Amino acid sequence: MYILNTFFNIRWQLLAKLGYAVLIVDGRGSIRRGTAFENHIKGRVGQVEIDDQVEALEYFSATFGCIDMSRIAIHGWSYGGYLALMGLATRPDIFKLAISGAPVTDWEFYDSAFTERYLGLPEDNPQAYEAANLLLRAHDFPDEEDRLFLMHGLEDDNVHFGHTSALVETLVKHYKPYNLKIYPSERHGIESQKALEYYEAQTIQILGSHL
Repeated sequence: MYILNTFFNIRWQLLAKLGYAVLIVDGRGSIRRGTAFENHIKGRVGQVEIDDQVEALEYFSATFGCIDMSRIAIHGWSYGGYLALMGLATRPDIFKLAISGAPVTDWEFYDSAFTERYLGLPEDNPQAYEAANLLLRAHDFPDEEDRLFLMHGLEDDNVHFGHTSALVETLVKHYKPYNLKIYPSERHGIESQKALEYYEAQTIQILGSHL
């Protein structure tokens, strides 16, 4: 395991100053480590990444004693938002809450150039699409309030808001609680300064109130 002991993100620095342990893990499937490393998620999107996150958490907790395993949050945007949801759905025993921004929830409705690179065609690999589909895991989300937080821009032209809308509709059918923050004028990335400040403040508020 290669450990990079540095911070280059303002939010991470702020959270660290507030007393949070911030752990960033580039598990299997991450880029810039060669084709073999990235190919671990080929045909297995969402199936290996959370295992790596949990293993890293357990390693750091046991080795450095700086992580309270009863108070773990997972946060991400876009593919990271997808993994945040997958983490909460598959390992609610590890992750107390998830903050998910602009998540893909059904890969059949995402950009085919990206999706088919890892999952192939839906008709050729239906099992992989099913396993990666968060809509089919809605019943696995926690029954407790204030553990699932969703954020999405209504004008997102990459991961369309329909992904979050479909997830919310499925959560409602399973009587699962959720919190949703909508950014009416934002696209895939939050660009306006006021909206960005609001997003950062909300993230800190969620962690402070519910973690």
